Amino acid sequence: MLVCLQHFTTSPLKKTVRMLPRICIKFKLKYVASAVLALLTLEYFGAFTHMFEADFEQTFSYPLEGDILSYVYQLRHGQRPAVEPINGYNYSYITDCQHKCREDDRMIAPRLVLIVKSAMEHFDRRVAIRKSWGWEKRFSDVKIRTVFVLGRPAVPNRRLQSLIDLEYANYRDIVQGDFVDAYFNNTIKTMMGFRWAVSYCPRAKFYMFADDDFYVSSKNLLKYVRNPVNYPEYLEETDEALRKLARRLSQTTVNNSSSSDKSVEEPVSSTNGTNQHRRKKRQILNMDMELPSDVKLFSGFVFRSAPHRHRSSKWYVSLDEYPWHMWPTYVTAGAFLVSHEALFEMYYVSMYTKHFRFDDIYLGIVALKAGIEPLHSEEFYFHKAPFLGPQSYKYVLATHGYDSPEELVKIWNEVRAAGYA
Repeated sequence: MLVCLQHFTTSPLKKTVRMLPRICIKFKLKYVASAVLALLTLEYFGAFTHMFEADFEQTFSYPLEGDILSYVYQLRHGQRPAVEPINGYNYSYITDCQHKCREDDRMIAPRLVLIVKSAMEHFDRRVAIRKSWGWEKRFSDVKIRTVFVLGRPAVPNRRLQSLIDLEYANYRDIVQGDFVDAYFNNTIKTMMGFRWAVSYCPRAKFYMFADDDFYVSSKNLLKYVRNPVNYPEYLEETDEALRKLARRLSQTTVNNSSSSDKSVEEPVSSTNGTNQHRRKKRQILNMDMELPSDVKLFSGFVFRSAPHRHRSSKWYVSLDEYPWHMWPTYVTAGAFLVSHEALFEMYYVSMYTKHFRFDDIYLGIVALKAGIEPLHSEEFYFHKAPFLGPQSYKYVLATHGYDSPEELVKIWNEVRAAGYA
């Protein structure tokens, strides 16, 4: 009886003791696997990458280094630079629109050039833009020119190219470069637009770059470039001043009418008074305001952000490609405005700036090297500005989100009828 009891009490214990090493191994493997999985997950989402990022403020240095502005000065003045450019974006043009900024075989100076970055197959969007904000004859007294910058397909497509050729024959506004039209070639597309402007439209005052899914108000842009730092506040002040002037003029008319009823005086020419009122109105409207010709304006919706280090992101960047913890200050590339001098300076500085696949970041680096500080405006919308009637777009310069050509034309016509486009 005792033996049997001892057998039943000790046998399971012995088995348990023998199984302990295997149980420990299983637990160890489980914890090790969990730890490895956790580490891989953290690595995938860039947790460790951030630990090895360089400080932007302290160590940023992007090729080519050196006295870049001196090299640029030499290039712009027809001299041989001390250091040859490292970057040219010298893709050939399939169609170049050389005629766009010429009249009677003379180069003209448009007030505004609209350079639209478009995908080859977006025919309907280009038609809608021509009917709306890209309409060159929108103003009888302001020269505006519009071109669409395209690439070519990765795989030759005769039918698509023949349609592009036909579109060019009809509208003569397609600037097509011999590079693959793809998302990560947007820097090439943007810089081909810069190069086209420098080569074939070098006398324009301002250049507006925009994607083909944007709404743009050329009327507001023309107001913006008069006083970009104080836009739209200066227009609100102008509206109030005009109301006061109208009340004053109305009161003057009443008083003059009353005086003429009471007495007969020598007739006096009203020319001086009319001219004074006109001059006053011009001053109030800021029509005489003009930025200096050498101003370096690079404006849009300005960001300061960090690189995406998680591998799932469309905008993932490795440390090898970009080691710093922050991007330079940049303007979202969907829509931005540059003055003549800024465009030329940035174009030539780009020749000494290593290529980067994100166009807005690349332009931010170029602007930093050129010593141009981007100017922020809340009226450039990188998302879609809510449309609550024409009044809601009174001061909007550009807004993303118009991939429907029908909606773009409808909204633009409504806003134009209200006097804001």
